[in-house]
Amino acid sequence: MANVGAGFVQGMPVSTSLSASSLNESAGARTPVASLSTGGLVILTLLFLAPLFSELPKAVLAAIIIDAVIFGMIDVKEFARLRRVSRFDFWIALAAVIGVLSAGVLFGIVIGIALSLGWLIYVSTRPAMPLLGREPGTQVFRDIDLNPDDETFPGIRVVRLDGGLFFATAETFDGRIRGMLGGEEHLDALVIDLEGVAFIDSQGAATLTEIVELTRAQGVTLRLARVKPRVLSVLAAEGVLAQIGPDRVHGNVHRAVEAQLMGG
Repeated sequence: MANVGAGFVQGMPVSTSLSASSLNESAGARTPVASLSTGGLVILTLLFLAPLFSELPKAVLAAIIIDAVIFGMIDVKEFARLRRVSRFDFWIALAAVIGVLSAGVLFGIVIGIALSLGWLIYVSTRPAMPLLGREPGTQVFRDIDLNPDDETFPGIRVVRLDGGLFFATAETFDGRIRGMLGGEEHLDALVIDLEGVAFIDSQGAATLTEIVELTRAQGVTLRLARVKPRVLSVLAAEGVLAQIGPDRVHGNVHRAVEAQLMGG
């Protein structure tokens, strides 16, 4: 009945204790029929085999449970993979395991979920916004920090937003752009590469409107590049495209930079 209720509210499935689950798992259980079989064996043991186990030390039962939990429920290879691929995922998993062993399964699950959600919020609200440079001899623009020998153009800054532009990232994006405009280097043009932006909401569109007004007030030409159709429709409805002008929305970063160099 508890599982039926959990199904209606999309809750977590109800199960037995960690020790029983780990023993079932280590014994090869795959379906709830294993619980019925275990229950039948327990009844038979109580009725007929109890004298045989009455003198058995509790340490033997403890050893069986510890072995099942450590070697059956904890995937050591997966922990090694997490540590190699993503250190933060590894520490979240380790914290969840410590919570399970110290305070119970539910507490460990809560720790894992809370840390995962916190990390998701942190990553979502702080998208990468690298400055771009052009690979010599090509039309490819790349992260200038990773490719310091790439070409840059005096008075022109190219920045890429790697993530959605919505209420959670709008402030970070606005701060990044204002920091660039208020820097020591004089800017004639700012090219924003929106290839990584698949979603924009009203707050993101309003922030971009403020950036348009700010660049205009400082005499900086604003150009957009690689804008996805879905994002383009939101910017058109907000009036951003009308303020920028259709001739300053380009298919790629190279065209945007070339148009600025040619005075277009």
